[in-house]
Amino acid sequence: MTLSKWFMAVGAVFIGLSACGPLNEGSTASQLGGLVMGRVTGAETQPVSGSSVPQDQILSNPGKYIRVNIRDLNRWDTSVQAGSNANRATWVDSANISVTFENGIVVATRGLVRDLMAADVSQSWAAIRSGGGEAQRVHEFLTNMDGISTELLQCRIASQGREVVERLQIKQNTTRFEEKCGNENLQFANVYWVNDAGTIIRSLQAISPDAGYLQIDIF
Repeated sequence: MTLSKWFMAVGAVFIGLSACGPLNEGSTASQLGGLVMGRVTGAETQPVSGSSVPQDQILSNPGKYIRVNIRDLNRWDTSVQAGSNANRATWVDSANISVTFENGIVVATRGLVRDLMAADVSQSWAAIRSGGGEAQRVHEFLTNMDGISTELLQCRIASQGREVVERLQIKQNTTRFEEKCGNENLQFANVYWVNDAGTIIRSLQAISPDAGYLQIDIF
């Protein structure tokens, strides 16, 4: 699938979910759609696979664990930090899949079907910190021929207002931001939930055409 077709398809699903009404609890549609609906709301979603870390262990060790949902694999896992450098930190899960963040925004992955090799997201973070604005991103993707495809993206970040996020039965007040990015090849939207301390505690972030979206919870 080409980059433009994949991201346009994801964008259509994203818009469609935002317009959907509530699903009946216990229905087949709700069971299949629960995780998908979780990607555009602050609602808690349930792990479906991956390593299990007890809730009390996660809550009693802030900063030690994150949970990552690889949406295309319908797979949750708990990750621990493998290293850090300045404002970047790399987290690794039980399957040795790693995600590197800069201030909570994904800048690289390793171990997915098609990785995000590198990204410059400094302007996106600055816009979030300012309450919204314009930004440029640079993404480098691994291609089907094991080469690197570099994309310069124009983005707009806007606050969607206040939203309560519930994770592990703990509620937190956040501000929800939506980031829409694109160029002639790509179009996608990311969502960030930022707490009152200015930290991204939950996000939905596009990675690459084959890797899809990651939902990330930072504890």
